[in-house]
Amino acid sequence: MVEDRGRGPASRRDLVTVALVAALVGGGVGYGTSVLSRPGGHAPQDREFWVFTTVLPFDDGRPGFPPHDYFAPDRITVNRGDSVTIHFFNTETDPENHSFTMDAPYEMDQVLAYGHTTNFTFVASASGIFAYHCRFHQPSMTGYLTVLDE
Repeated sequence: MVEDRGRGPASRRDLVTVALVAALVGGGVGYGTSVLSRPGGHAPQDREFWVFTTVLPFDDGRPGFPPHDYFAPDRITVNRGDSVTIHFFNTETDPENHSFTMDAPYEMDQVLAYGHTTNFTFVASASGIFAYHCRFHQPSMTGYLTVLDE
């Protein structure tokens, strides 16, 4: 049996020091992991959305009926820094134009004839909630792009 003379208290002190350092490092790693796993701790992504004009099958000119033109979907959510592509489809079967219009900072304004499609691509560089709408069918054809902070 080997005797550890003079090292008993030092060994306990070393053990306490190691345990303290391990606890601090473990806590730091846990905190760092929680920060990086939050929605804001993501790497920018390529995001694609398909937006369609939708027409409900009734005459909205009659009193009491809601408007029949709207966007589907009418909500898009991305993170700041994401590259966003919106494919806009005018699914009308009648000769009716629709626009996909959004003000600054994501300025786009495209009038689309029935049966046609167009694409918009941009980097979501500003956070906030931004309305997109059809210039011809307000207020029912309104949707919202939500850009979350990183």
